[in-house]
Amino acid sequence: MSMKNEKTLQEFMAKMAQAQTLLAELQTYVDDHMEVSPDDVNWGTVGSAGYMVEKLIKLIDWAFNRGEHAK
Repeated sequence: MSMKNEKTLQEFMAKMAQAQTLLAELQTYVDDHMEVSPDDVNWGTVGSAGYMVEKLIKLIDWAFNRGEHAK
């Protein structure tokens, strides 16, 4: 492997580790119901959950070439 490719691979692996950390953090947030107690749920929290889902759908569509990113 060339030095350039080795550096590229190292950078890629660092980004993948960062992505795994961010995904774990998001999973904890979702598992904790966005840190909102049932008594505090209102239409604003529904909107926030919808916003999060919308962004996740866009990301998943991009990752798997679906939706607007379909090839």
